[in-house]
Amino acid sequence: MSSCTDLLRLNDYRLFRDVKPSLPKGVKETRNILEIRDNVLYAWNADKRCVLMLNLAATRGEPGEDVLYQTLQPTDPPIFDITNVLINETVTQLALWGNLGISLIELPKRWGKETVFESGKEDILCTSHNFGDFVATTEIQRVRWHPGSTSDSHLLVLTSENSFRLYDCELGGAPRLVKCWKVGRAPSCSPRKIPDFTSLGETAVDFDFVTPTLKKAELFADKNIDEVKNVIDWNHIEWPILILRGNGEILIVHGNILLENYEDPVVLGSLSMYPPSDDNYGIDSCSIMCLQTTPPIVVIAMCTGKIYHAILLREILDDDDDDRKTWSQYGSNYSLHTPDDALYVFECVELELGLLFTDDDKKYNCPVYLHGDKGNKSRYFCSHNAGIHMVSLPMVSQLEEFINVPNDKNDHHLPSLSNQSTLQYLFSTRTKHTSIDEATPIFGFGLLQEPCVLVALLHTGVVVDFSVIDLHYLPVAKQLEPIVNTIKKVNKEPFDAYIKRLLRRDISQPITKIGTRSMSLSECLELLYHATNIFRTQHFVRHDKVREEINKKVHALKVLKTHLLKELDVLMETKKELQRTTEHVAERYEDIKEKQKELARRAEEVLRLVNYKEPFLTAVERAEVEELEKMEMKMHSMEIRLEQLKKKSAQQIVSVDANEFNGKKKEIVFTRSQEKAIKENLSQMEKSIKNLVAQVKQIKTEITLSYINKQ
Repeated sequence: MSSCTDLLRLNDYRLFRDVKPSLPKGVKETRNILEIRDNVLYAWNADKRCVLMLNLAATRGEPGEDVLYQTLQPTDPPIFDITNVLINETVTQLALWGNLGISLIELPKRWGKETVFESGKEDILCTSHNFGDFVATTEIQRVRWHPGSTSDSHLLVLTSENSFRLYDCELGGAPRLVKCWKVGRAPSCSPRKIPDFTSLGETAVDFDFVTPTLKKAELFADKNIDEVKNVIDWNHIEWPILILRGNGEILIVHGNILLENYEDPVVLGSLSMYPPSDDNYGIDSCSIMCLQTTPPIVVIAMCTGKIYHAILLREILDDDDDDRKTWSQYGSNYSLHTPDDALYVFECVELELGLLFTDDDKKYNCPVYLHGDKGNKSRYFCSHNAGIHMVSLPMVSQLEEFINVPNDKNDHHLPSLSNQSTLQYLFSTRTKHTSIDEATPIFGFGLLQEPCVLVALLHTGVVVDFSVIDLHYLPVAKQLEPIVNTIKKVNKEPFDAYIKRLLRRDISQPITKIGTRSMSLSECLELLYHATNIFRTQHFVRHDKVREEINKKVHALKVLKTHLLKELDVLMETKKELQRTTEHVAERYEDIKEKQKELARRAEEVLRLVNYKEPFLTAVERAEVEELEKMEMKMHSMEIRLEQLKKKSAQQIVSVDANEFNGKKKEIVFTRSQEKAIKENLSQMEKSIKNLVAQVKQIKTEITLSYINKQ
């Protein structure tokens, strides 16, 4: 049965009923064993050590129908604990990774009905590779597919040894280690009483890729875009990497790491952050994300729930600041110069980790994991042990408008810091009454696009899926033709944008999912009062205002409708008049067309008669007449010769008959010379007759062709 938290009825499908028993018990860390790509959901089953695939597009069919899922069984199942599922952009490979290893699965082809794997085969055996030449004390911090890989097969791994490992995972072959470089000192096995740099937060905990840039941009400063496109090649492009340490420091890596014969990556850091802060913007950082904008917007999350939004820009230093650039003392294989880039923090938002009814309630701390939205760069999601938040960033659209404005008018369209980011607490798994040791993590997070539906797997095995509405984002249809500059024109705010602006609120009441633990009556009453107060102050007042505005709009639209109906009646009368005029013009056109055809036919007949009655012959006709006269003379001579041949043939017949008669009476004996002479004469006569017959046939043929041509 569908509910407000399960619009797609996913809890009723067999896939999630099979996944629920395999979920680990007592785990307190948020994971992500669920991934959605191209309307297909992938989930890891720890008991069967396989990946389950469900086509979410098929779940929108008739209610009550169970959609069968497919099982992707790896040839070499991983034996380590899987905490994350990651798919590359081309959906050809799937990476399963945990703290102790990585397993790579080659996805089969999709075809057939609903484009499922191998036309809907229930169990599919997939080639898999387990890799990771890590020591026993090394753990994996973060794994990401490299977005600049032309084959979409390069996997970048960050380990707890403060080192990067780049693997080339080509289809059909085993993963190959391409590069390995350090971004800091490796942890040492020091006694517990002696604090090492790991306990001080100098271990890299997360990384993300920055918007691609030119390696040496100063070489192309004097060239326009067309010239740069003709000169630039793959060696000039690099994808910088931002590395987050636990103490809040951020390093940056430059260099094209995908080229094997290229120089080693250069590690620079830490980035300066402006305005300066006494606590260096937190000492318990947990995750980082870079939005692919221009310039890039960097999101830094803390375990306390604070999230900093910063813009990555080139830092302008004075001459007195040159002494800040010093070489690292950790080794010559990487540098810790103060880089040329810096982070300019423009706002800080704080998540409410659990439902805390008053400011005096004890706050809960836990790692916060960031998830981008591929369909909307202006927002992202945060998953943690207390639920899921959605953060909207108006700065993204402001930066796009600022970039599209001509250079001479940029001063009037600078991004405004007054439009601060907003938070929406989508659903919560903790309250202030939840025990600190109680496990309430999120085990899966995914987004189903068009329309955007959030799918989350809770620690209890319950699936939460509901539509996500962003009141701060309106999709803009891209035009194919160049957009005319309309800066000076006054654009009216759309009514739906106006309503969304009225519905914006500072505080949201999340959906509460606190498991099966029973609550006391006082706790339930306090939660009810808290929710009621939020609805009264943040929802009902705004909805009343929206209702008034909608009533005004409806009244205005009714008046406009009455006017438009009158205009429509006038237009219908005009349309009828135009139809009558069109019919009359069409009839006249047909008459004129028939008359024109008759005149054209008469003109052709007149031209033919004129040519026939003309007293002078043309050059072609004179040549034909001469040719006919010559043929007539030849025919006359041939007829005379033919008559002569007929007479001669008759004489020969008479002579032959006489000779036969005489031969009967008297035997004539010819000498050898006479016989030879007669044979020669007969042979000569036979040849002459054949030649004459052939000439007669040729003359008849020529006479026939000439007569036909003349007709």
